[in-house]
Amino acid sequence: MTSYESWSLVASFGSLLVSVVAFAAVAWQLILLSRSTEQDHDRRRKQATMEYLTANMDRRKLLFDEGIPHERDEAGIAALISRSLSGDDDTTKLITAYLTTFNFLAVGAQTDAFDRDVIDEAWGGIVLAVWNNYRPWAEAQRERHGEPRVWENLEWLAHRMTPRRPPAPAAGDGLLPSQSPAAP
Repeated sequence: MTSYESWSLVASFGSLLVSVVAFAAVAWQLILLSRSTEQDHDRRRKQATMEYLTANMDRRKLLFDEGIPHERDEAGIAALISRSLSGDDDTTKLITAYLTTFNFLAVGAQTDAFDRDVIDEAWGGIVLAVWNNYRPWAEAQRERHGEPRVWENLEWLAHRMTPRRPPAPAAGDGLLPSQSPAAP
């Protein structure tokens, strides 16, 4: 091997080494960019979720003022459902408007536009209470319209929320046990 050939081989190897290092640097930059993009997407998804929840606090207040009972008012909700199922169109529209808020929230969570953990932390109990209390109405609407997918997004979301309250007592007076120390 001549010195020219040796030099040419070293130069080729050096060029190859520079190319590999450059490729590795570009790959590393792309990985960092990908991580940054994922973190930015996660932050934006959480922000969008909080903005939706905050905006809908006002909407829920208006619907409460129009006659929607509090999410955990089982008797009030049962009476509202009864009026709707008896043919009261205004009540049906009111319930539909209320549940649509939660259904849109669920669609956002299903499509990754909203963050499920934020929803669970902020409104998880509300979502569970809404689904549990309005489920008979939703099922009646499914049957009435022959469409089993009506309100399925809300149902999907409710099944992914974390229960934080113990279930209500099945029998008895429904009162919680006393939290004060027992009398001697």
